[in-house]
Amino acid sequence: MFKCPYLSYIEIGKRTETFLQQHHPSFEIPIPVEEIIELKLGLDIFPFPRLYKDHGLNGFLSKDMSAIHIDEVQFNQYNEKYRYTLAHELGHYVLHKKCYDDLTFQSAVDYANWRISIPAEEISWFETQGEWFASQLLVPSKQLIDVCKVVVNKHKKEFKKLASIPDDIWSYIAIEIADYFDVNPPVVENRIKKENIPAKISILG
Repeated sequence: MFKCPYLSYIEIGKRTETFLQQHHPSFEIPIPVEEIIELKLGLDIFPFPRLYKDHGLNGFLSKDMSAIHIDEVQFNQYNEKYRYTLAHELGHYVLHKKCYDDLTFQSAVDYANWRISIPAEEISWFETQGEWFASQLLVPSKQLIDVCKVVVNKHKKEFKKLASIPDDIWSYIAIEIADYFDVNPPVVENRIKKENIPAKISILG
């Protein structure tokens, strides 16, 4: 029976940092996830027609871990989502190699059916860990803090004019920060919460 290893957010963060030190030691952003996958790891990236429409999948890592299949529409039209899906599947490649040794799927249909057959708790861990890896790969901690400081300082005068700081101020800031990392704003917003940025960086300075 499929059994996903239980890795914490912090443990995955350590593995992600080690991975970047090996494959993108400059940590320059935006993280070139496509280049890392194709040129550093030698994996293929294949656009897959109607992958999401027909199978409900954004992407999947092949059984032999040699290729990542991505929904064709996402590949062609939604760059930020495409990058995140690549990073997510890369997370399975880095974190779940032993799991893939026991899998037998050969097609998108097989993979979709396999996911349905797995106990909800196990598939939830499997996908959650992929999400955690993707978010920490594309938005590394130090770079997030540095960019947050830049953006907050950029708008400090406007912030000081506010009668009070809105509770959702970091949600608005995340929109601008996301451009630096080439990801969608919710990814940055989640990382801001996980890293407890509001406690580390004062809006008013």
